[in-house]
Amino acid sequence: MRVKVLIILVIVYILAAFAWLTFSLLSYSNTDYALKTDVLQAGLSACTLQVMQQAKNGDLGETDTVEHYLKQLLLNVEETQLQRFVQERFNNMYRAEFIDVAPKKRVVQLRINPESLEQLKTDQNRQQKIWLYQSVLLLILVAAGIYGVYYSVDSIYKLNKRQNNFLLSVTHEFKTPIASIRLMLQTSRHPKINNDKRAELVENSIQNTYRLEDLAENMLTAMQIENEEYSYQLSDMDLSQMVTDVISNQGIKGEINAQIEPGISIIGDGFIWRMVVNNLIENAFKYSNNQPIDVELFRKGGVKILKVKDRGIGIRKEDMKKIFNKFYRVQDEETRTTKGTGLGLFIVKQTVQKQNGKIHVSANKPKGTIFTLKLP
Repeated sequence: MRVKVLIILVIVYILAAFAWLTFSLLSYSNTDYALKTDVLQAGLSACTLQVMQQAKNGDLGETDTVEHYLKQLLLNVEETQLQRFVQERFNNMYRAEFIDVAPKKRVVQLRINPESLEQLKTDQNRQQKIWLYQSVLLLILVAAGIYGVYYSVDSIYKLNKRQNNFLLSVTHEFKTPIASIRLMLQTSRHPKINNDKRAELVENSIQNTYRLEDLAENMLTAMQIENEEYSYQLSDMDLSQMVTDVISNQGIKGEINAQIEPGISIIGDGFIWRMVVNNLIENAFKYSNNQPIDVELFRKGGVKILKVKDRGIGIRKEDMKKIFNKFYRVQDEETRTTKGTGLGLFIVKQTVQKQNGKIHVSANKPKGTIFTLKLP
């Protein structure tokens, strides 16, 4: 939370800095335009003085037909030469115009060439656009950098949280069967326990060791799959029979309504596929609220489809895309009510993708969840 607040403050600061920078550049552009306009205006006075000097020296020609006045000063000039002199000497920045005020009497008016003012305005607008585009581009780049940093920090934070949840979960998953095994073995040593009860306690202890073994296999397999170190032992396997066997073993946990089409086979790793089906059924039982679950295996066209349905609490839409991530669990470990490590569905998805298949999760109306696995 503190990191998010800090990033928000940094973003606000950068936005304010960019706004101030853009405002400063635009103000500079307006000032620069005003300064250049003042320079043109000052240059007009210099132009006037040079025209007077050139006319006095007789370098602007002579005419006897019209009297020309500039600033109430009588000039003996030829209009065409005067216009050419003003344009060439001052790079066409000024223009000489003649206004009739009386018969054979004209006033010479020197003024800034409107094209020069238009050019200054055009240059100003172009410069402002360039600065705006540069500011926007730089802002986008900085925003992308901030987002990248935020995304990285947020990803690290979420991964760290999932890993912590995983450690808490694994600790719980190991402690529960270990404590059960210890208690049952200690009880079995009591001299008053008869042989039948002792045998039952030993059998229960053995079942708890299987639970520990399954947990260890899940963890080891998940790590090997992620690191691409798992060696798939591919063979032709009867998927229908394997699913039937898993359902038979899982039947002690609750009611399973099975519809298994016989004779469906695939080429795959029998060990990991048994783990996949086990994980899907165990996951359904965890969140089924003691309701029956449905398992279907059938062909449709050229696709083999396995469906596992429960009528439990369901999964929120925002969690459906995340449940296949490693360590991800819908509930925090501090408030969880079901066992698990967040590795089961990760193994399921990785295995299905390795088989060029797809897995999809959806809501089971009116309650519950459906996991649909499709294999070519």
